[in-house]
Amino acid sequence: MWARDVPQLNFSLGAHRAGNVKGKVCGPLGSLLDVSGTDGRRAGAMETNEEDIGAEMAPTHLKLTDAAIRAATLPPGKSQHYLRDTEQPGLAIRMRATGGRTWVYLFTKPGIRGTQRKTLGAWPKFNEKAARQAATIAAGDVIKGLDPNQAKREAKQQQLVEKKSTTLAILIVEDGPYETSLTGRQVVNWKPAMSALRRGLKDHLNLAIGKLTRRQIMAAVDSVATTGKRGAAKDLRKHTHTFLEWCVGEGYIEHNVLAGYRAPKETRAQRVGRRTKGRALADEEIIKVWHAAGKLGAFGQLVRLCLLGGPRRSEPTMTEWRKHIMDDRITFDQAWTKMGLHHDVPRTHLVDEVLTAAKHFQRATSDYVFPSPKTGGQMSGFTKMVKRLVKEAAVAKFTMHDLRRSLRTIMSRCGYDNEIQRLCVGQKPRGIDQVYNHDEQWIIRKMAFEAAHDYIAELVGAKQVGKVVRLQRTNPLDPIKAELLARLREHYAAGAA
Repeated sequence: MWARDVPQLNFSLGAHRAGNVKGKVCGPLGSLLDVSGTDGRRAGAMETNEEDIGAEMAPTHLKLTDAAIRAATLPPGKSQHYLRDTEQPGLAIRMRATGGRTWVYLFTKPGIRGTQRKTLGAWPKFNEKAARQAATIAAGDVIKGLDPNQAKREAKQQQLVEKKSTTLAILIVEDGPYETSLTGRQVVNWKPAMSALRRGLKDHLNLAIGKLTRRQIMAAVDSVATTGKRGAAKDLRKHTHTFLEWCVGEGYIEHNVLAGYRAPKETRAQRVGRRTKGRALADEEIIKVWHAAGKLGAFGQLVRLCLLGGPRRSEPTMTEWRKHIMDDRITFDQAWTKMGLHHDVPRTHLVDEVLTAAKHFQRATSDYVFPSPKTGGQMSGFTKMVKRLVKEAAVAKFTMHDLRRSLRTIMSRCGYDNEIQRLCVGQKPRGIDQVYNHDEQWIIRKMAFEAAHDYIAELVGAKQVGKVVRLQRTNPLDPIKAELLARLREHYAAGAA
């Protein structure tokens, strides 16, 4: 009896929605399905479920034409959706949330689970006719037992083999791939990085990058360290690690052979025996260096500015008259400072004297404030020029960075604390201050520079503006802080009374 009644059961969701289905229908296990009206609880639930299903359902099979593809929309909440062609099996359009639509051919391979995809071309540049022809060719390959993606896979594999066989010399040559990447990303110290790689790895330039081993790299680092250049050895390892990470990203190698390497921990004996890094010039040395710098052209004026402003040696080499020399200050762009912070130096009497002297070395073909004496471009070759300065001044060996340390030392002697000193030389504030305090504190910085410049002016016999204050260890802002604290104490004392 039940078997005869089953074909006669025509349960229409549309009829149910209109309220035309009433009564009870007996299920195969004797259960009763109540469809007695649209106002019933179950009917209402069914209607809601049907609407949800209808909203989620989107067409997946239709004849793919330009008009149909243009009118199709991505279902809500989906990152991608496939529209399959009803005329040609396997042909489909892949729709993505980014708006891109691509012709693809979908197929299965014997012994491999899931559906494979071959990209045919981007719609609408790759039109319907071309897509159908490409799908027909791909279908023929599948029938023959071939993989439509095999040619693309082999080409990619061949490209990977060629990349791995690329020699180190090709990658780090001047204007080569790596240098172009560094300059394109505006890396500040790209020149020292490339110089370290070319000098340190010169014995392996003809070696394929994929065959360069950790042992070879560390042998090169150790050979630099044995000459007494610990800093150069450390820089070589750092720049090589960065270079290999770039090679991984570009597909030249599969992994960085220096990944996970850690330098051996320094022992107590090594720490005790190691000389403290850097030094501050004594007052007598500052006098000699200042006067000797006046005989060394544009480089000498750059040395004087480094002592007055505390920039890193590369920063003044990029300053230009029109861009960076303001009415009240010299500014160094944050794009090429080490910490990514702009660094300003007020135009005091000594700074103006340096700028006036620098104008005598200005080139017609360059707007650099301190141009190279040979090319007129950006100045370089500091090692040789500093050696000449040390010899001319007849002082102990020092570096350009020691001038930066000397300025901070002078500011400390003038009573300015470490926080103000860090702001003056373009170093990041410590701790949470760098997150919450966005005041550039220009007034107190200017006061610190003026005090330091008066200190230097007294040493070198130049004109002074203010009175030189030595060994005053209190911060000029401390009286203000003390006054505020006194007012707070009075306020709370009055409230308690």
